[in-house]
Amino acid sequence: MKHKVLLVTSNQHKLSEFNEMVDNSLIELYSLQDIGFSEDIIEDQKTYHEQAIKKVEALIDYTSDFIIIADDSGIEIEAFDYSPGVYSARFKPEMTQHERNEWICQEVHKTDKTHAAFVCAIACYIKGQPIFVTENRCFGHIALKPSHDFGFGYDPIFIPEGYNDTFQTLPKALKNQISHRALAIQALMHYLKGVL
Repeated sequence: MKHKVLLVTSNQHKLSEFNEMVDNSLIELYSLQDIGFSEDIIEDQKTYHEQAIKKVEALIDYTSDFIIIADDSGIEIEAFDYSPGVYSARFKPEMTQHERNEWICQEVHKTDKTHAAFVCAIACYIKGQPIFVTENRCFGHIALKPSHDFGFGYDPIFIPEGYNDTFQTLPKALKNQISHRALAIQALMHYLKGVL
């Protein structure tokens, strides 16, 4: 039997990325749009763990039909004292994502501190169970320049350790094995298989 899982997002790119990485024989993913939830969840926590938990808790009283999962992710850049971190989605809001990526590459390569890490925390609530949280990192460095003028978030500027291509240009199947989100989803699926 497939278990209904609500992913706390309205972002269709994130939903499709999760769908590519979860065990679809065990769970069926739904988004906030699928259940008609349109309230804003204020992202004001200081850690990925806390933010993921807050998103899950915002839906616990709204629906009892689903297992609820939420993620929070960001990029930590050595040259910026490991920021923007949990503020990645709201970093340099006056810029487009491409402008932001170009600016980061330029600023980082004025220094010798090119290391970076993508981080993903996933929280999961199953009725009657304590909230499960996992946090995973993918280490790498910032590219000299963005690999594309399009792409998802910071993917065009992040090169994972052991590779020469950015997340944007790596084969999707490979990215879906090594990324911060992939590692967190693997831990989530291990947990779900143990309790369902």
